[in-house]
Amino acid sequence: MVSQNESVPKTGLPSHSDMALNNDEKANYYDFQSFLNIMRNPKAEPIVKYTKSFIRNFLTQKLNWTTAEQEKLINDFKLFIYDKLTTNEAFKDLSESELQNAKEGIEKLVMSKLYTRCFSPLLMEDKRCLESTHEQDIIDDTKLSEKILEFRFLKPEHLDILPSLINAKLINFIMLSGKELSKINNYRSPRDKIVCVLNSCKVLFGILKHNKKADGGADHFVPLLIFTLLKSDVDYLVSNVRYIERFRFPDFLTGESAYYLSTLQGAIKFILDMDKTSISVLESDEEFENKYNANQEEIKVLKQQKRAKSQVNILQASKNEAPSTHVMSPSPSGLILKPLDDAANSVISKINEFWTATTSQESPTTPTSNGEDNQEIDEHTATALAQQMEQKEHDNTLKTLQLMFPDLDPDLIQDVCIASKYRVGVCVDALLELVG
Repeated sequence: MVSQNESVPKTGLPSHSDMALNNDEKANYYDFQSFLNIMRNPKAEPIVKYTKSFIRNFLTQKLNWTTAEQEKLINDFKLFIYDKLTTNEAFKDLSESELQNAKEGIEKLVMSKLYTRCFSPLLMEDKRCLESTHEQDIIDDTKLSEKILEFRFLKPEHLDILPSLINAKLINFIMLSGKELSKINNYRSPRDKIVCVLNSCKVLFGILKHNKKADGGADHFVPLLIFTLLKSDVDYLVSNVRYIERFRFPDFLTGESAYYLSTLQGAIKFILDMDKTSISVLESDEEFENKYNANQEEIKVLKQQKRAKSQVNILQASKNEAPSTHVMSPSPSGLILKPLDDAANSVISKINEFWTATTSQESPTTPTSNGEDNQEIDEHTATALAQQMEQKEHDNTLKTLQLMFPDLDPDLIQDVCIASKYRVGVCVDALLELVG
């Protein structure tokens, strides 16, 4: 049986009106390109120099910073540079929202350049950089994945999800929530990652809202979140949550962002500590044990197949002499690598382009997404590809929301998506208001 423990917040969910007021996406719509444009202003040169100097020193002075050292250094720099913004000629006359946007831009710029040294899974290949706390993140990532495998056969009833919530629509909400959470690995900045958490949780809140259970608090919400984690199995979730906790500026982590992050932490801890006594056994003890043992046998087969596939990948990699130009992130096995998606690479390219432009007056060669090799790329083709992928993502979001809200006119849902720029969290909020 899912029960509230000290790691899961016992307070009720924020009210829907409170969420609307505290919605990070809606209240502080973020424009990174606008920030970069200001940073290119010659008057912003001191800010650029301070930032570049900090990043250079962070990367060169020491390889294996502890997470506590990283957190303090980065937070102290933000305090310093945010204070400088208020007196710099390029920033001092900005409105409050524009100044907030600039602060968010600084955090994104810094963390995008330091990501490979601060996000634990990316340190696995370089043991020189892997100190004990980063290593523990990776250990807990692996443990969480193993626990999810162990209990992947569970049904909503086993987690005490309200019977009235268990219907044909539930899986649609759960799958969308998991899909939004899985996007957390596509981004480098703490803000972008927390937005993925918010979007995921807002979808689950939609289930409660639809069924008029939104006032049930964590007792109703947490089981849905645990079930989502069991069904989605997001890579490096522990590392992602701890990265947000360490490197999101404390003043920005408030309201619903703080609530949903702490609730996610509690749900993760529940799964990490999960055993057979943690769940509601609906069948006879013998029948449940048979299901558990059958799943264990399937896991053994899956692991054998994974080992065989890894060996094949290793052999293929040894025959491939051409180096990869992708920004890579390791899998929990440390053997299979995958690139970040085009959206993440696009942002990284913008950052590298800005960095190059502020370093030299010469016309720079557009850097590749890994920021290391300078190669000419077809900007028109890259833009067209990005637009195609964005349109596909918009179409998928629209279809999913139309499935989630069948009582609303499809054209109305599309209008809401367009007005909200297809930001899932904002769309769900608006559509929930419409259904009352």
